[in-house]
Amino acid sequence: MNNYNSFETFNNMFLTQDSISNNIYGPYEGYLKGNLFKNLYSEYKNYKPRNVSITDEKSEALFNLNQVCFAMHEINLYLDVFPDDFEALKIFSNYENMCNNMLSSYQEKYGPIEVNSINGNDMPFSWVNNSFPWEVD
Repeated sequence: MNNYNSFETFNNMFLTQDSISNNIYGPYEGYLKGNLFKNLYSEYKNYKPRNVSITDEKSEALFNLNQVCFAMHEINLYLDVFPDDFEALKIFSNYENMCNNMLSSYQEKYGPIEVNSINGNDMPFSWVNNSFPWEVD
């Protein structure tokens, strides 16, 4: 049986031992909490993020893609405020590369998930031929 939460083991793959990396969650924990930054996360009452139960390969690929893209966007927001933080820029660059590679792999295997990922000259318009990510196959 496959372990569809395998990405959790890669949480800190790209994090270095600098001040920002000590203050951020890995993509999995940050995604579940909705905030990558430890010092900005504020628990609401007794709410605990729920672990995700993934049952198939397509769902795992989309979940992993979402985690990494979320982390990339969070670091991007940090860089908007601190544009001279070289370590944050390295982390962002790693997440960006990983996100782009994962997006490419996902779309190659399962079809486009962004309208700008298709050739606009395809007839019939191929975007409508694929199921949406939230639809069950």
